[in-house]
Amino acid sequence: MNSLYKFCILLGIATLLFASCDDEYGPRKESTPVIQSAGITPASFTFGDSITLTASLIDPATTLSMLDYEIVSENRVITSGSIPVNGETVEVSHPIFVPLLSNQADNANVKVNLVVTNILKGSVSSEITDLTGKRPVYNQLYLVADDGNVAVLKAQSADKYVGSDLTFDSSFNFKIAEKINADNTIDYSGAVYGNVNGKIAMIDEKGESAFAYTPNVDYTKSFTYDNFAFSVTAAGSALGADDIALSAFGEQDVYNESFRTLTRKLENGKTYTLVGKLADKVNVYNPDFFERTSNSKVKFLGETGEYTIYYNPVRKNIIVGVDNPSYPQYLLACGYGLGYPTNVTSAEIAAVYSGHQRTHTDWGFGHVMNYVLLRRVSEGVYQGTFYTPGDNDHYAGFKPFENTGWGNEKKAGSFTFTGEKIITGDNDWTIPNGDNDPRIESTNYRFTVNLNNNTVHVEKVTL
Repeated sequence: MNSLYKFCILLGIATLLFASCDDEYGPRKESTPVIQSAGITPASFTFGDSITLTASLIDPATTLSMLDYEIVSENRVITSGSIPVNGETVEVSHPIFVPLLSNQADNANVKVNLVVTNILKGSVSSEITDLTGKRPVYNQLYLVADDGNVAVLKAQSADKYVGSDLTFDSSFNFKIAEKINADNTIDYSGAVYGNVNGKIAMIDEKGESAFAYTPNVDYTKSFTYDNFAFSVTAAGSALGADDIALSAFGEQDVYNESFRTLTRKLENGKTYTLVGKLADKVNVYNPDFFERTSNSKVKFLGETGEYTIYYNPVRKNIIVGVDNPSYPQYLLACGYGLGYPTNVTSAEIAAVYSGHQRTHTDWGFGHVMNYVLLRRVSEGVYQGTFYTPGDNDHYAGFKPFENTGWGNEKKAGSFTFTGEKIITGDNDWTIPNGDNDPRIESTNYRFTVNLNNNTVHVEKVTL
């Protein structure tokens, strides 16, 4: 009886031990997965594009868990990854981006190594061969600096792309793009190259910028990108008398905003070269004083003389000031609701300078943001281009004067206004915002004041 009792106990223990070999997947059974078929489409592709891995996997005894792949060419792993799978029969269709690596040969043999595992670590390996990878060929590329400057890199040979006559800073962060959008931002549907672990490589939207430095120069004048070796070569130059670069600017606080300033002689009709951030396409140069002939060139329209150039890195505009501006060279408009042109929104300005907006004038002449200049463009005729009215209240009330001593005010009632019907009033030049007043669009307007016949022409302008 005791022997029978002991036998039953041992039998129960054995049953428990056997049951412990079960888990959430049921009784464990050692098995090997089977790759019934696997392929890559297209079989001939361009590095930098995506291919599709398809596979039929089966393991009738044990649940499948993972499909690992690596894409190999010239004994280098180009890319690798893992695809989670689940079940005893699995159909896989998975896109894989195949980057271009440095020194990658054209028309290269490519293979894909596959490893399929199940939950009990059973595995099987396979490979897909007879694949061909081709090097991409670009008609041109774009050098896109982080500061907003963009330059075309023209194809010089199969893998060399060159940008010349540049005005980039001597050091800058950049990406190289196959495509850009209309606003000069990168279109990531094309190839993009940047920094990966200190070297140039293909990147996506999350990728970092690479860095270029041209020693012993004031600015970078040429840039060569080698798309085979993934290397760059830059050359530069010293600043000339007609070059304008932020390296020559000082710093000044005006209107509780930070400006970069430079006092220098500017000559009527002369073209000046803009270097670095000053050549950013988004910058607006005061159109009454500058004609922007290209991203990196401006022609000065004012009279020859000494001026202070003011660059506002938040507003991204460039204005000029003169000591004691006065008639007959200038009229000065002060009051509420005027601002020098900028394409930066009031919200973007206020995010940096609380309470500030695109308009900035006030009653007074204490600094260059209190008033705006109207430049003499012909005898007795003055031109000023301003943003008005204010975005916050759609109101403006201002008046031109002949000097900073409030001399010879120009009352609205003394003039006949033509063009855009935005000004009312007999004294101040007013854009009203009353309940019964029409809502005037806040935008850039050009005022042409003719003191010969006491007329003012107002027109909208697009900058």
